[in-house]
Amino acid sequence: MNTQRRRWSAAGLALAAACLAGPAAHAAQDWPSRPVRMVLPAAAGTAPDIMARMLGDKLSKIWRQPVIVENKPGAGGLVGLAAVKSAERDDHMFVFTPASVLTLTPYMYKSSQVDIVRDFQPVAMVGLSPMMAAVSASSPANSLADVLAMARRQPDSFVVATTFLYSVPNLAADMLSRASGVPLRAVPFASSAQSISAVVGGDAQMLIDGVPPIEPMIKGGRLKPVAMFSEGRVAKRPDLPAASETYPSLVINGWFAVVAPQGTSRQAVERVNRDLSTVLAENDVIDKLDTLGVYPKTMSVEAFGTYWRDERMRWEKVLRDVNAQPVQQ
Repeated sequence: MNTQRRRWSAAGLALAAACLAGPAAHAAQDWPSRPVRMVLPAAAGTAPDIMARMLGDKLSKIWRQPVIVENKPGAGGLVGLAAVKSAERDDHMFVFTPASVLTLTPYMYKSSQVDIVRDFQPVAMVGLSPMMAAVSASSPANSLADVLAMARRQPDSFVVATTFLYSVPNLAADMLSRASGVPLRAVPFASSAQSISAVVGGDAQMLIDGVPPIEPMIKGGRLKPVAMFSEGRVAKRPDLPAASETYPSLVINGWFAVVAPQGTSRQAVERVNRDLSTVLAENDVIDKLDTLGVYPKTMSVEAFGTYWRDERMRWEKVLRDVNAQPVQQ
């Protein structure tokens, strides 16, 4: 009798466990149940916009739900993040963002509305876009060592052109100066086009920027690359040295990622991470990202959370080293 009772008890517990697990498993399978909104804190037509729309189109085919990309630029990304934070939590809203919003903005833009670290959680890494150093095609320099030797000989006239003050390229120039011990005068321009024009026109001797704006000028014979600020040599340019080969600290990547407002379910976060990893392994996606100077990089939710934390702390130190003054929003 006791044996029979124990069997019925065990069966009952198993049935109860299945009933409890059922809804959670079913919910994970059914997600998404409606269109997914992907907020982008960048303007339409930019590289992040092109990436977000391409990946959104791919994900919509997997999920059988539309992925709606919403451009909300402004205030270092805070405009878009504030919109997401204030929206109702529904497991169907995410942020696709360049790294600067997650690393530089928390230090540079002090907001009473948004605390990026507290209000958002990691979802997925998408890809890396290392900085590149280039010179005019007519420059006698053919390597980073040549460029630094020129800077040593002409400290008063040697200019490094970068984008705006405290941008990643601008900070990269300071990091190169500190690592090499060579004083470098970085001049920030309002746009990549202006900084490129300065080098091509002879008003600056070196350019640091992301790959996308430089690549067409290399193909057009106006610029030549001298170094990538990547962890190692990239497959597309095996003959181009990485600055980290000489200066190990000079791994300077732009990167792109997806984050979600705190309170988003683990099931939704894991599903986005998993399906993005699938999409980023597709050859046509790899080829398209390559034209944008982006190399797919995937990792688990936890690994990306650690990477984000480490990058944020690293850039905070860099900003403090250059005495960058935060802007109050």
